[in-house]
Parts: sequence; C-alpha cells; structure tokens
Amino acid sequence: MRHLTTLLLLCSATFPVSAFAASQSDDIAALRREMLEMRAQMQNQITDLRRQLSKERSLRRQFELAQARSPHGEDAGSKIRAPRGVLQASRRTGPERSGVAVLGGTQAVAQSAPANSASSAASKPVPALPQNAPMTSGSVQLASAQARGEGRPSNPQVAYDTHLIPPPDHGLNMSLADFRRATRTAETVDIGGIRIGFPAGRPTIASSDGLYAFSVGLVMHLDIGGFPSSGGSAQGQTGRFPKMNENARRLRLPLTWRYGNLLANLTPEWGRTVDGTAGLYEANMVYSGIHNSQFTVGYYQPRVTMQDSESSNGFILMERASVSEVVRLIAAGDTRLSIGGRTHQNRWYLGAYLTGQTYGDRTNDPTVSDSQMGGLLRVAGRPVATRHMDVHLGMSSTMSFKRNQTSQGRVLSLSDRPETRLTNERLISSGTIADVGKVWAVGPELAFRYDRALIQAEYYHIGVDRTANARRKGPAPNLGFEGYYVAGSYTLFGQPRRYSPKDAAFSAPAPKEDFDLWNNQWGALELVGRWSVMDFDSNILKDIPAAVTGGVRGGVQTVWSGGLNWYINRHYRIQLQYSHINATRSQTAGSVNTRGRSINAIGSRIQAAF
Repeated sequence: MRHLTTLLLLCSATFPVSAFAASQSDDIAALRREMLEMRAQMQNQITDLRRQLSKERSLRRQFELAQARSPHGEDAGSKIRAPRGVLQASRRTGPERSGVAVLGGTQAVAQSAPANSASSAASKPVPALPQNAPMTSGSVQLASAQARGEGRPSNPQVAYDTHLIPPPDHGLNMSLADFRRATRTAETVDIGGIRIGFPAGRPTIASSDGLYAFSVGLVMHLDIGGFPSSGGSAQGQTGRFPKMNENARRLRLPLTWRYGNLLANLTPEWGRTVDGTAGLYEANMVYSGIHNSQFTVGYYQPRVTMQDSESSNGFILMERASVSEVVRLIAAGDTRLSIGGRTHQNRWYLGAYLTGQTYGDRTNDPTVSDSQMGGLLRVAGRPVATRHMDVHLGMSSTMSFKRNQTSQGRVLSLSDRPETRLTNERLISSGTIADVGKVWAVGPELAFRYDRALIQAEYYHIGVDRTANARRKGPAPNLGFEGYYVAGSYTLFGQPRRYSPKDAAFSAPAPKEDFDLWNNQWGALELVGRWSVMDFDSNILKDIPAAVTGGVRGGVQTVWSGGLNWYINRHYRIQLQYSHINATRSQTAGSVNTRGRSINAIGSRIQAAF
C-alpha cells in the first residue's frame, strides 16, 4: 500500500512538468516564427530604403552635372532648378532627431516598433531642426557650413571637379569655402563635434565648422606590360626592353592638415619611374583665402604646359608626351622648391612661380655648391565656353636662369624615355652640355572640345644659351630643340571630359553611374590617341660631325599611341595602351640607339585614387 501511494504521487508530479515543457516548446517555436517574419519584413524595408537612397543620389548627381554643363560661371547655379530630393538635402543642413540618418536627401527612421510598421515610419517626413541646433552623436547627415570667414566659394564648375571626377594626385589646396561646400554634399558622420567623411572623395576628419581638418589620400598606379618587338639588336644595339615587366608608377599618400584657409601638404612617394625607392613628392604650405587663388611655398609641382596641369589620375594616356616631360624638368617638375601662385576666373587663368632646386639634388650630387634658380609663367584663356563646345588658348614659358653649380660646372642634360615607364632606357638625349648659361622654353597651347570629342595640341621650342667660357674652348653655338604633340579623346559612354577653369585644362571623364554588372551600369569608357615628336638634333649639317659644328645629334623620337580608358567609378580606372616608337640614330644615348630603332610597346595601368 505504501509503494502504491508513492507511485501515485510521482505520477501526479511528472504529468504537470511534461505538460509545462510541451507548452514552453510551442511558445518558443511561435516566437521563432515571429522573429523570422520580422526579419523578412525588415530586410524588405532595408531594400526599399536602399532603392530610395540610390534614386536620391542619382538625382543629386544629375543636378551637379547640370551645373557643370553651364558656361556662365557663378550665375549659372541660380538658373538651374535642383531635383526635389537634392533641394531637401541642401536645405536640411541642421541636425536631425535621435536615431535619424540622412543620406543624399533620403530619410530613414530607426525605431523599436514592430516590423509591420517600419515602412510607414520610414516614409514619414522628419521636420528639420534649426541650423545651429546640436547634432545627436552617431547620426549621419549632409554636413552644414557656416559662413564665418570662409570667403566666397569657387564657381559651380568646382562641383563637377569635386564630386564626379577622380580625386587629385596631390594634397588638397581648396579654399575653406570650397571645402565646406564639398562637405555639404558628402555623407559625413558627426561624433561628438568631429565630422568624419569624404569631401572631394578623400577620407577626412574635420571639426564641426570645418576650420580644422585632416585628410589622407591615396594615389596608386600599377603598370603592367612589355615590348613585343624592340628592334636594333641585330645591329649590335643594346637596351633592356623586356617582353613583360611591372612597375609601381605612383604610390603616394597625400596628407593635408588644414586650419581655415591655411593648409600644409606632405606626400611621401614610393613609386616614381622605378619602384622600390622611397622618396618625397611634395612638402608645402598653401594659402587659399583669396577667391579662386592659391599661393604656395615649399616643395611642390608648379604646373607648366597644359598636359602638366592635368592630374595624373586623369591623363589621356599613361604618360605625358615627351616634350611636356622635357619642358617641365627645366625649372618645374615634381618636388621643386617653389614660391608663387595661381588664380583664375571662368574664362582665364594665370600662374607664376619662382623655383629652385629639386628635393634631393644635394644628396644625388654632393658637389652642388650653388643652387639652380628659375621660374615659369603660364597664361590661358577660354574664348568659347558653351554647353557643347570649349576652346582653349594658352601659352607656357619656363626658364632656368642658372643651373646647379657642380664639380662639372653648370651643365645640362635633357632626355626622356619612350613615353612609357616599363623601361628605363632612353632612345634620345641632348647629352651633357657644359658651360650652360640660361635654358628656356616657350610655346602655345591649343584645345578644342565639341560634345564628347576633345583634341589638344602643344608645341615648344627649347633654347640653350652657352657662356663665353664655352666659346673660348671651341665651337659652342646656342642650341635649340623642339617638340610637339596632338592628342585626342572621345568618350564612348559616361560624362565626357569637361574644362576645369582652376587648372586651365580638361578633367577626366566622369561615370554617370558606378560600374554595376547586375544592373547594367558600366561607368565611363574613353577612346584615346596621340602623335608625339621630340627632336634633340641641333646645329647639325648633313655630312659634318657634330663635334665640328658644336651641335648635338641627339635623335628624333616619334610615338604613335592609342588606347582605352575605363573609369569603373570615380576612384578606380583601368588603362590599355599600344605604342609604336620610331627613333633616328643618336650619338648621345649610348649604345641603345646608334643606328635608329623601331619599337612596339603594350601597357596597362590599374589605378586607385582617394
């Protein structure tokens, strides 16, 4: 009887526990089903918000493109009506409610409400708060700009340059007003009064008013290619022209510190002509407080010639034409000690610099006892500026008043590679010219754009004045070299090249939409070509040796190039290029080109720019 009672008590305790466990399992399963349903609804809502965001960004980009097409400078912006989403974004510069994210005019409200109410909550408009209201930490917005001491922004063309084309290949030099305007149209995160964003496509940390800022950029150009045929070896000529080669052409980290309209730029370089050697690209200070003007002191690349004024992130071909490269090395070029500035309006440009030696001259030649002095002047006009047509007329000049004084005296040596850095060989050269007085170059710039087609050309005469001491030693006439090129491009799809008044040159094409295979978006594609000639023959008579006339038989190089540029988006580009190079014999280029040479080259470049 006792055992029967115990058994009954155990059964009565077990049945409720089992029933409770079964009920709890049903509740958990139901809760899981509800969570899965909520997750699916939230994913649908996120997809809808992303579509709205993409649409608003597209509208904003169309508005910027419309501004860029206007030829009337500062007055053009008032004649263009922005899309509704863009107007909402530009007016709502004040901070938003807690938990609100504003991206390109699209509003999304994060709430803890059930998932089935997420759609209506997200689509509900959020009232704008006063402009000076404190911003909630962690929210994302189009940053506002105050007008205190910033000066006037540049004309609307800068909107095209700032937001659509690749970022510059150097430290930033935009004014405080332009920086604030760029910040207004770039998504930023405000955390405790510090803004983190991408104005001008460059990662930047700034104070809430933009007065303090620090930017970190990237320039990465990786070249791959080779020479299917190099000719000349049968005649005993030498030279390294590999079938396949690689080169890190540019590896830069542009660093910019800003306080108001004063900027300090420091850009280390790990690329250059032959990779593997660390160096410096620039170290300078810039004042940009005067409207449409920048004044620079320090190691800098002062721009001379139209092609030198283009960013390397937007070059038509992988390298500059030889004449542009030779001219800029007389008294300009990379890392040149410079003091001067440039200014522009929508129809004209003026730049002038006083220059010295380049960074590292005394390390490369410890015998330098007196530094080079030189200068450059560039003026350009834009007599025709319409939506479909631009005409550029300009003149560039540069002079080295005195060369570096070394153990060899004041000497000059000019040369260039065959418009590719996949080899370090030179087919033409001036040789080493001793007892040099002044070296100068001057020439015109011409460019014409019609809709998607662009053609540009430059010609330069290079003069070398010899000293009286050179003439006492023997025949030493003044020498003259020359070079020229004609280049063209046609944008197959995407936004074509546009004129940049601040550079007096044409900027890169801009993708209307970023490359997206699944949505049939392909960025921008450009067909390009160039004919280039560089002549280092001077004072040469047909049957008389150069040593008798005092001339130079340095050779004439002619390069025909063609290729394609694919802009995946504003930050990434792929270039493909073919070049055919002919060079007449040279007595100053060593054994590489003693009988004349014909070479074919194929190259490609993978580019990243931030």
